[in-house]
Amino acid sequence: MADIYKKIPMLISTTLDHYCNGPPQPSWDLKFHLMFQLRKSFTDDFIDLTIEQKQESSRLPVPIPAGITIIKSKVDNEYRHKAQVHLDKILKPYEHVLDTEWKILKEDGIAADWIQVPDDGWERRVVRKTIFFLHGGAYFLSSKDRHVNITSTLAKKADARVFAINYRLAPQNQFPAALQDALAAYMYLLSPPKDAGFEPLDPKNIFIAGTSAGGGLSIALGLALRDAGLPMCAGIIGWAPWVDLTHSSPSFLSNKYDNIDFVNILLTMPSIIHDKNNPRVTQVEIDYIEKAAALSEKIKKQNVKPKIWHDSFDRPEGRMQMYVPNEGLAIPYVSPMLAESLGDLPPLYLMAGGAERLLEEIIYFAHRSAEPTKYKGPSYNAGKFEKSPFHTPTNTTLEIYEEMPHVFQMFNSHACIEISYKHTAEFINRVLDSTNKPLPPSSFNRVNDKEEISPLNEHDKEVLKWEYFGIVPSFDLSAFKVPSRKL
Repeated sequence: MADIYKKIPMLISTTLDHYCNGPPQPSWDLKFHLMFQLRKSFTDDFIDLTIEQKQESSRLPVPIPAGITIIKSKVDNEYRHKAQVHLDKILKPYEHVLDTEWKILKEDGIAADWIQVPDDGWERRVVRKTIFFLHGGAYFLSSKDRHVNITSTLAKKADARVFAINYRLAPQNQFPAALQDALAAYMYLLSPPKDAGFEPLDPKNIFIAGTSAGGGLSIALGLALRDAGLPMCAGIIGWAPWVDLTHSSPSFLSNKYDNIDFVNILLTMPSIIHDKNNPRVTQVEIDYIEKAAALSEKIKKQNVKPKIWHDSFDRPEGRMQMYVPNEGLAIPYVSPMLAESLGDLPPLYLMAGGAERLLEEIIYFAHRSAEPTKYKGPSYNAGKFEKSPFHTPTNTTLEIYEEMPHVFQMFNSHACIEISYKHTAEFINRVLDSTNKPLPPSSFNRVNDKEEISPLNEHDKEVLKWEYFGIVPSFDLSAFKVPSRKL
């Protein structure tokens, strides 16, 4: 609460600015503008914190909405062991750039929640509609508890039960720890223990969904299921999915989004972690720095051919992400947009805000999945699509919500929010009804606050001509504000 009081001057100035100069986007009312500015302010403040402080703050639970029951659960480590068997096979080409510590299980299981409407009759249904939800947070922040407003609303609007987990976070847990946890939880749903409280689920009734990094992880899980030959889910829902950890889309580094999106470029990068000899650096950060340096040195010494990363991944400031070494940025289960093929996936529902930094990577990803023979990924993957067994176009629905920032559903004060839940529920029902009525073809549209649907505009389509996806752009981090740390 004290932090809110500190923001009162900012909220007053925002109110004055709203009425004197107008909102940043025409459809933003004062409430939405204030909520956005508050979120942006807290996000900017995060840069000044240690990793532990960021994680602790971002995990704080929010109140459980009325009319919702949450049942605590846990996925036993036996499912992590089962998942590891499959991941070992599909990650074989990339093992030389990975830290094997992900295989060391330090916890006794994966914390999980069932989010549901009381007395929903789910157990008695022929079709037990289930949403397996993966939270966002750039792979090193947040929790299932922090997203309860979104998961509870999904349960209500989609008339489904939502299963949400806390996957392991970076930098303490490197890729593929999060993917292993997601796969383990999915396998748990298909084959639960006798005391789980529910019967095994039909994968054709499960939708994997997530926001931001959780959206990217949802798609990565779909790719892992496809590549490992495991039972496929009914569909995948990505709300503002982070699908390109190389930051190669033009929109990501554009200053156009500085005042209309709260995603801070520096927050996604470990650039503010200081030298390990700095007395203000915490032990978690020291461990991370040392392990990252050791892994980088190990990779260089191996000199394995063919090299699986692009020369642009060699950055003078070191790692770009806490989740994975630079040499692993193009692994398809890290950056799904860079996969050799995005064909043969279950139906996709992708959502982006028209005012968010991730916009252009999501647009390109949608077209790559729907037209895999036309959009074949980064230049250094030339020829790999033809060798892939997955050439069938994926049925993809892309909706860009005009004037909306990243994961706008967290603000709870705009017509587009209600529309986005409605369209997500409609997608789920269309897929479940596709045995009787074929799905409509892939579509790429804009949606406004009046629920008017229009095709992508010419500016949206310009990114389809972009030739540098998967190539880390040249940018100087010193040009961005890196505040001094206060401990």
